[in-house]
Amino acid sequence: MEQRQLQFFVAVAEELNFTRAARRTHAVQSTVSASIRALERDLGASLFRRTTSSVALTEAGLALLPEARRALDALDQARAAVAGVRDGVTGSLRIGTLSGLTMIDLPALVHDFRSRHPHVQLTLSVAAAGTDGMLAELHAHTLDLAFVGVPAPSIPGLHVDEIAWFQPRLLVPAGHPLAGEPSVAPAAIADQLFVDLPPGFCNRVRTDNDFRLAGITRRIAIEVNELSTIPRYVESGIGLAVVPPLAAEDDTDVVPVALDPPAESWVLGVARSTTVPPSRAAQAFLDLIDAHVVRRDRY
Repeated sequence: MEQRQLQFFVAVAEELNFTRAARRTHAVQSTVSASIRALERDLGASLFRRTTSSVALTEAGLALLPEARRALDALDQARAAVAGVRDGVTGSLRIGTLSGLTMIDLPALVHDFRSRHPHVQLTLSVAAAGTDGMLAELHAHTLDLAFVGVPAPSIPGLHVDEIAWFQPRLLVPAGHPLAGEPSVAPAAIADQLFVDLPPGFCNRVRTDNDFRLAGITRRIAIEVNELSTIPRYVESGIGLAVVPPLAAEDDTDVVPVALDPPAESWVLGVARSTTVPPSRAAQAFLDLIDAHVVRRDRY
């Protein structure tokens, strides 16, 4: 099993098209096809189901894909380790982040990292599928690090360095009947409409779980893609929200009300896989994060 075979296999598996895979790997299609056939002979199993109109992974192909990615990552890390000794920190670093993140000054952090390690190819992406999407990418090794909203011990196969902790509470418009209450129980707001993030985002997952444990099913009036926009929707009267303390509240006419009993603390952390040690580039990035935490009381 050769590196180039694995590169061709991963390209075809991700593109599900031999022509695009050949273009992506700067090879001719016949070379890619021949390499895949040789790999299948070596493994004694078909990796793809091919028809005249489609390409799909077989069960064997699905089993091989994460291992092929890990093998290619390991080779990249081996090269980067040698190059790092020779030239300083090199290689690539793929980081996922949450939209509207204010706890970390990401522009300053990225600038600091790039000025120290200019030979690292750094890719920063905002997760369209929220925390759940980034966790899946960490497991698949398509991300190296990710800022996520999950507690440290909760995800098998991942290590989370916790950065900050927040106590969620109910957010209501200033004129709402609950605005003057010292606290509120989940049962008292069971008939209310809510504003929240889509399924898969950390705030939505945690709040749904808290209400489910209380035996309550929430009604969601509107889903928004950024946590920082929720106070404005609450202010408008569209719905209430359960959120951690947000810096965006300062510019809106909303009131936080404590939950009784308190919801589980909302955690912000940076996650990485435990199956692959962090590269020198990843460790260098991790070492810089604390210097760029801008506030610890509000998200």
